[in-house]
Amino acid sequence: MIEIQELTFKYNGASHNALENISLEIEKGGFVGIIGESGAGKTTLCNCINGLIPHHYTGDFYGSVKVDGNDTFDIDAGKLALKVGSVFQDIESQLTGYFVEDEILFGLENFGVAADQIENRISSALETLGISELRHREISTLSGGQKQKVVFAAILALEPEVLVLDEPTGELDPASSVQIFALLKKLNEEKGITIVIAEQKIMLLCEYVKKLIVLEKGTCVHYGEIRSTLTHQKEMEEAGINCPRVLTLTGKMEKENLLPAGCKGEKRICLNAEEAAQIVKKVVGNKTLHRAVPEALEGPSNNATTTSTPVLEFQNVAFSYNETANVQNLNVQIHKGDFTAIIGSNGAGKSTFSKLCNGLLKPSMGDVLVLGKNTKKEKVSSLAKHIGFLFQNPDRQICCSTVSEEIAFSLRNNKVPEAEIKTRVENTIKEFGFNPDVEPFNMSRGQRQRLCLACLIALNPEILILDEPTTGLDYRECMEVMEKIRQLNRNGTTVIMVCHDMEVVLDFAKKIIVMNRGEILGEGQARAVLSDSSLLQRARLLPPQIAQVASLLGSSFDGIFTDDEMIARIREIKEA
Repeated sequence: MIEIQELTFKYNGASHNALENISLEIEKGGFVGIIGESGAGKTTLCNCINGLIPHHYTGDFYGSVKVDGNDTFDIDAGKLALKVGSVFQDIESQLTGYFVEDEILFGLENFGVAADQIENRISSALETLGISELRHREISTLSGGQKQKVVFAAILALEPEVLVLDEPTGELDPASSVQIFALLKKLNEEKGITIVIAEQKIMLLCEYVKKLIVLEKGTCVHYGEIRSTLTHQKEMEEAGINCPRVLTLTGKMEKENLLPAGCKGEKRICLNAEEAAQIVKKVVGNKTLHRAVPEALEGPSNNATTTSTPVLEFQNVAFSYNETANVQNLNVQIHKGDFTAIIGSNGAGKSTFSKLCNGLLKPSMGDVLVLGKNTKKEKVSSLAKHIGFLFQNPDRQICCSTVSEEIAFSLRNNKVPEAEIKTRVENTIKEFGFNPDVEPFNMSRGQRQRLCLACLIALNPEILILDEPTTGLDYRECMEVMEKIRQLNRNGTTVIMVCHDMEVVLDFAKKIIVMNRGEILGEGQARAVLSDSSLLQRARLLPPQIAQVASLLGSSFDGIFTDDEMIARIREIKEA
């Protein structure tokens, strides 16, 4: 279905090739994942397959790309779009309608789909994505994840032969991400649609795709069946790719001679928690180990108490964008030095919660107090002196023509003396390794996210609010961003983070607030919340991967969240 021969491409004005001598074939009905760190060429490869390169993005193009025998260089872009459906990384750029129904209708009408088929295609696409209730909603009122589903529905309604998707689950909650991949698998198996998907969530790729393309600096370093490709774990990690934690677990077990006989090499490659649990069961046999449940895992609490004065407090807060309440009955206290994660499914009210924290939204009922000040009575500019806010989409808060001007902008707005501004800008640029003269929108999505964070860190806020800070980042960028946030927290900044990545939540958050349908289901210490399977299920969330393995292994593995903890427990059981 897709044949790529000696493909090399360099964007106009670029100093180096985005893709370098790539040759590969994807068979009809293939399900292929593309993985690589930021800047590796994933988006560029996707755009070569769907014809945006060379028809929209121009540059030096060598080699050939053929889709179903048609050379993308020669075929009309509109004709190719009927055969190849695309979901882009930047969802906002793909939305054209005012209402959800209009968005799906737009493509159907433009491609001349018969009128008597349109209603069935719209309703079927919405139902397939599980968003029928959004049909008459204004797109502007939807969450980032809901918008992503709408775009996917609009493409699905066109019934393409090939789907090319560039990080389609970037803004989706864990359950919705699994739903999308399960849907792709169904389309692939039942309708024979060829699927090519670039994705940072390698755990999902491992479980669903048949083959994996590994890119590093524009070159294809591995391409093959998923288990075979994953045997190159060390090289993948050196290329900045975060391998699934079950793979890290079995790798460490192999090094410590803890794998069962005949389970080395490719046979120790696990694609999911179930496969890892089977390997561990072979190691420990029928042995069990009775342990008391750690105090930190006794369960979430809605009434966590502390003697210190809260820096942020919600008192019976409700807010609605229209007649329907979007959040309600919010009663929360966050104290100085907390690192609190807000988790929940798409549309749960997490972003609304974060915007209520700094006065961008004012409660329709109740009060929000920031450092004792009521947000209803304070200007956003006044609150901004104490609160830093990182938007889900970094492009919404970039407004200057160079990196140095962007960092200085917020400092100047907060009346920082010019001499101090110069020092802070220089220190921030040095810390993040930026080129001060680069135009921000010539940077990658991940770099723009880092720039926005750098601007906030330069302000040294008392409270830092982060709405999905790791979206669109590769593993290295994610760890760099999160380590800087953790250091800020250790220095006394209170951090509130909306996040879908349960591994990041586990690694960095001290406390968790769980939201669903605009209400708080529970809150408590991070590990206690992530151990409450009933609570996570009600919120449509999945626990971290090693915790999933532990839950499949029974009570002997209660309280296990990391691969090192898992290995230590295996040794305990074997030696008991």
